[in-house]
Amino acid sequence: MKSEFYNVALDRIRYSLVWEDSRTLYQALSVRSADHVLVVTSAGCNALNVLLKNPQHVTAIDLNPVQNQLLHFKLHLIRHHSQAVLRALLGLDGAEAVAPAWQQVAPTLPAAEQPYWAAFFESHPAGILTAGRLESYITGFLATLDPSIQRNVRRLIQFDSVAVQYAYFTQVVEATSFQEQFIHYFDEANLSKGRDPRLFRYAEESGGAAFYARLRDTLATELVQDNFFFRFFFFGPENLPEQILPPCYQARNFELLRQQIGNLTIVTGDAVDYLRSGAGQRITKASFSNIFEYISPAEFQRIVSQLFAAGSRPLRAVYWNLLQDQGARNPECYPPLAEEVSESLSKQEACFYFRNVRVLDSRLAAVPSAPKLLAYYE
Repeated sequence: MKSEFYNVALDRIRYSLVWEDSRTLYQALSVRSADHVLVVTSAGCNALNVLLKNPQHVTAIDLNPVQNQLLHFKLHLIRHHSQAVLRALLGLDGAEAVAPAWQQVAPTLPAAEQPYWAAFFESHPAGILTAGRLESYITGFLATLDPSIQRNVRRLIQFDSVAVQYAYFTQVVEATSFQEQFIHYFDEANLSKGRDPRLFRYAEESGGAAFYARLRDTLATELVQDNFFFRFFFFGPENLPEQILPPCYQARNFELLRQQIGNLTIVTGDAVDYLRSGAGQRITKASFSNIFEYISPAEFQRIVSQLFAAGSRPLRAVYWNLLQDQGARNPECYPPLAEEVSESLSKQEACFYFRNVRVLDSRLAAVPSAPKLLAYYE
């Protein structure tokens, strides 16, 4: 796949959290026991979340070997340590719990891996979840606000009524410089501090203004005290209720996760190329995260026509759009879009900063005429 990710340095953890909501993933793919599922690794959260649905097998794949290294580390914690140690190293129990947990883990790691993770926790004493390039940038926003505005934003997770919550936001929070500062902090120029600017080559929208509009919509429709991604976006891992954590990090799922991790394989490579390979032919469900954000619309259509052509192997997949709208209607090469499901999931997606969610299914593919395909790609 001709992705801009091939043009950036893949030498650090870019994402320490998966921002695609597991509930959306579950509803989009409806994972069954016979499924072989491909998941873009990122921080590993959704690869682990899919395991909890007891599929036949999960393959986690990423171009960035450091993201896969992070998932390998989490698997070590799950196999050899308690859920309390995993929580602590994630940073869910505060910075003061990270170092003692690391001291327990360090002697149990292979000798070759100890120097890397020792340096990692020395550089990131608050734990894993805020260590990614994107997450360290995002969670730095609150501290740039005046203390009084910070207090106003924190109040948003104290309301039990969406109407009251939204009224407070419009009447109190928006009466300050919050909107202006949010848009400036997350505009294209500053957003490159969290993502390499080359990854915005195909962006159709400006980051700050688009994200603010989506934030406003969420506050008008959803109680954000129960929204993991809203709370993490603004406040990091502090005081997160257990029940709103990603399923793979909840204590009630830890033993099941430990039982299932033998059904997980980690691969370094391109997800689309893997699906085209012999090994990829067994995949029945796939989560592409937002990897199509970094390719052109023409490249997206080429991939869809290959992977989801009529008569091809059964394949259902989900992906998230951020600043593009890959998969919008195209009369020349229409993707096999599960439109009703996609629209429904887009409305309830937990992370406010995504534009929409799209579900593709090869069973919905139509056969375009040869002249149209040739005309499109000439």
